[in-house]
Amino acid sequence: MHSFTSPEDSLLQYMPWQICRSGRWQDVSLIKVDVQGRLILAQVEGYITREDVASLTNLDIAVDRGLLPQLPEGEYYWFDLVGMEVVTSSGVMLGTVTELMPTGANDVLVIDGEKRHLVPWLMERVVQAVDMQHRRITVDWDPDF
Repeated sequence: MHSFTSPEDSLLQYMPWQICRSGRWQDVSLIKVDVQGRLILAQVEGYITREDVASLTNLDIAVDRGLLPQLPEGEYYWFDLVGMEVVTSSGVMLGTVTELMPTGANDVLVIDGEKRHLVPWLMERVVQAVDMQHRRITVDWDPDF
């Protein structure tokens, strides 16, 4: 599985896991976990056969938000940023954050609007403000780029 936690294996600190099937979230229990570098292998209770396990492919795993630690000022969970509108410092609406991509050097906001924008998550240099209350991110970015 691919974990969006940092470090990747910190996902194992948060139980129970929930998976989404047909639009419904359900708790799952783990029988066995093996961490091999950045890879996490988990045996899920009730999923025995190859077909059972294959049915878990490409499902999202979530944990209850209350299990996550409070972040320091200026840090954000990715899931809180998805869905926020993004506007330039000159007031041009770029669109809505649809996902974030890790690139190694820095994370990138994927913004869908009239066109798709890939904006690096560089606090102060590019990302000037994050207004969680109004769900708006202000960036210093050329809307034509």
